[in-house]
Amino acid sequence: MRFYPTARSAARILIFSAALFLCAFPAAARDKAADRLNKGVSLMQGGDVDGAIREYRKALQIDPNYPDAHNDLGLALEKKKDLDGAITEFRAALQLTPDDAVIHYNLGIALRATGNSDAAISEYQAAVRLNPDMVEARSNLGTLLDERGDLDGAIAQYREVLRINPESAYPHNNLGTALYKKRDLDGAMAEYQLALKYKPDYAVAHFNMGVALFDKGEVDEAITEYKEALELNPAHAKSHYWLAKALMAKHLTGEAAREYAEARQLDPKLRPPANLAVK
Repeated sequence: MRFYPTARSAARILIFSAALFLCAFPAAARDKAADRLNKGVSLMQGGDVDGAIREYRKALQIDPNYPDAHNDLGLALEKKKDLDGAITEFRAALQLTPDDAVIHYNLGIALRATGNSDAAISEYQAAVRLNPDMVEARSNLGTLLDERGDLDGAIAQYREVLRINPESAYPHNNLGTALYKKRDLDGAMAEYQLALKYKPDYAVAHFNMGVALFDKGEVDEAITEYKEALELNPAHAKSHYWLAKALMAKHLTGEAAREYAEARQLDPKLRPPANLAVK
């Protein structure tokens, strides 16, 4: 039996068909935008940043409300040193997905690169609030808090990073440095030891350990750490410089002068250690 719709039923079918079309069109558009996005990601991975940017922009022409495209475009623009453009894209992405921790983190990196540390801190804080286990955001947040003199805040972030990843050398070193600034030398040295346990070739941790040992009056042990740091990184000016200071404390003037000369060649701004006569 053939069905002949009444006027009302025909209207309902027409409306239903139009609704299907309206629902299907955005989905199809999103698929096309996703294809452009995926092509951009492939180009980005292959090192073609300009090509990736073109694809991301095409994705956004198809679907201006595509947060992943805004985010990935921001990353590509950041790669091109267009920080203002990157920030604009990250903020556009966050307008669409305000609870995305990764995009807050990406925005924080771009803001930090422009020198806007306060805004970067806010974005890192948002990232860790949304994802408490995001160690990258916590590490960067700790570094910025350390730089602004909020040592307790920095220490709290480094400890959280270590709660999540206790065998990572870098946060142990960063925590040690913050504790050193608070003049907790024993606490700092304990963290440097852990950093070196997990990464024995960590030149900066050897240097930092040397500084703490020197401050505690353990000059011979400090010299050992400076020399170890320089074995790993001969171009580290501060290791040469602090080794010169330690050698002067041992009255080894000739060796101290040679180390200071190395340090000054690497960093001409370094002034001679106390009591070291320099031509």
